Amino acid sequence: MGPRLPAEVGLAWVVRPDQPELLAALNAFIAARYRGYEYNVLRNKYFRNDRRMQRQREHRIDGERLSPFDELVKAAVAEHGFDWRLVVSQMYQESGFDPGEVSFAGARGLMQVLPRTAREVGIDGDALADPARGIEAGVRYLSWTRERFEALPLAEQRWFALAAYNAGVGHVRDARRLATVKGWDAERWFDHVEHAMLLLAEREYARQAVHGYVRGSEPVRYVGEIRERYRAYLDHFDALRAGTDPRGTRS
Repeated sequence: MGPRLPAEVGLAWVVRPDQPELLAALNAFIAARYRGYEYNVLRNKYFRNDRRMQRQREHRIDGERLSPFDELVKAAVAEHGFDWRLVVSQMYQESGFDPGEVSFAGARGLMQVLPRTAREVGIDGDALADPARGIEAGVRYLSWTRERFEALPLAEQRWFALAAYNAGVGHVRDARRLATVKGWDAERWFDHVEHAMLLLAEREYARQAVHGYVRGSEPVRYVGEIRERYRAYLDHFDALRAGTDPRGTRS
């Protein structure tokens, strides 16, 4: 059994006696934020949203199974060279493992692929609700976006591919060009090109970009959350191989 937390536990900050300014800053922060707007939004999201909490319980990692679609993902990635756990992480980000998910823009299925995009990669756009077809379409499209960045180091290609899957190849190329102008490394996503992507949401930089404005926070969050979940999956399997309790790792 993993560690159990009590239903309710009090929290306190411990501050050294010779740090009165830190104590005052902490007290001021708590007074300003406690039970405020952000507090209530987060509390309702993580502790009051029964549907969200139920979904989290359903998708909790158990043994070597990450999702109900692991075998389909393994089959789909076989010829494309992706780690199946990375694709499962992306699939959760896209649809929460719901093959019937449809976005406001019309993207469908487990990998949230547009019907026209599915057709471009050789998959029937009307079949995306089928888990096998939806996953295959997403993996093929992810492979296509990765091919646009073949000149980059192998370890970086996946992050640029994911960013392009979310925001489009053109916007990612704009961000790389801007990163170079800013003196950042255009071959590294994290802490470099992702910063340039955020700037493309500002009018000053969007006007100079070939593909114009992009809500840069979305691909930045998208890639970051997929990486964190992917790392948690890797930690989980490392713990399984080591014979330790994987529930002690990140989830």
